[in-house]
Amino acid sequence: MQVIKERLAKLLATENIYVRHSAKARTASFDVKRRILTLPVWKEMDEDLYDMLTGHEVGHALFTPSEGWKDAISVDGVNANILNIVEDPRIEKKIKVRFPGLNKAFVAGYRTLLKRDFFGPIHDFTKMNVLDRLNMHFKVGASYGVPFAKEEVWMVKLVDSVDTWEDCVEAT
Repeated sequence: MQVIKERLAKLLATENIYVRHSAKARTASFDVKRRILTLPVWKEMDEDLYDMLTGHEVGHALFTPSEGWKDAISVDGVNANILNIVEDPRIEKKIKVRFPGLNKAFVAGYRTLLKRDFFGPIHDFTKMNVLDRLNMHFKVGASYGVPFAKEEVWMVKLVDSVDTWEDCVEAT
């Protein structure tokens, strides 16, 4: 299966990215400069989870500019963690528009990660800080009812409105 999925990742990315599978990887990642997609090797990895992780990281391959990422952090002084929280929903929207067949995998994949406490034990969203709640809202979807105070709703709307890389950096 790994060989087939590796080819799929290259096709989706529309380039000959290097795909590696690692038992040491805690999660999937994409090195935007070296063009390396790292996928974890987990004991229980169903097809939807694998496709969701691949789709997410291929989203970075297609839509996250290497120099833009570096410059935002080193030149503009943007916080990398917040930038990632804002960038992830942007690239996921774009990859799902380009490849609508991935929508089901994203829903099922994130459900699986939630069941595994991948994001930590989430029994009460109200105990999370606003950045973690923003991340969860955009990863697991509005149907999970991640709560936001009236004075925080503007952040949800701002992140949701991000379309370009420049929007992403400005919102961060």
